[in-house]
Amino acid sequence: MLNGPIIIGIILWLYLLSVLNRANLIGFHFWVGSVGLFAIMAFISRAYFVWFLSACITQVTGWWGTLTGLYSSSYINNLISIHNSHGLIMLFVDYECSGIIETLAYLSLLWFYPMYQKMEKIRLTFIGIAWIFMSNVFRLSLISTIIYYTGSGAFFWVHSILGRIIFYVLVIILYYNVFTRSQLEEKGTARFNYGVEINV
Repeated sequence: MLNGPIIIGIILWLYLLSVLNRANLIGFHFWVGSVGLFAIMAFISRAYFVWFLSACITQVTGWWGTLTGLYSSSYINNLISIHNSHGLIMLFVDYECSGIIETLAYLSLLWFYPMYQKMEKIRLTFIGIAWIFMSNVFRLSLISTIIYYTGSGAFFWVHSILGRIIFYVLVIILYYNVFTRSQLEEKGTARFNYGVEINV
């Protein structure tokens, strides 16, 4: 539930956005809008959407385990169970592993990004969510597969280092193509530099 301070914060955020929009301060409007929207969605999603996203990722990740026989999954408990010669290893897909933070950051930046029209933002919303989701599924499937063959001794290196590197490289590829590349291809004109147009 949204409490009083959160509602007041949202109202002040919307008012500040309207002031920045009227003043045509595009850069400040982008950053205030993105940061504020991220904070609001993070608060709401923690209570309502994290379990759902974690359950979906657990279920889809489990398809590879079922196909190969390397591991099984339980979307109800958000658990991935790896049975190997070393015993039973359980992976819990929690808030951090759900990819919700990366998804919300992407959506917050995209929805206030001034270089796309409404229909483009809607299209990129679905593309981005699907990309981050499948990147996370690939990461968890890879982690589970490697742990099946190596045992729990490799958990830290596989999960905390290799898995994160692969996941964030894939996310950076998305960010580059959506945000950076669009500016580089804007006919040699940097149109978004804190509201100032600069010819290069």
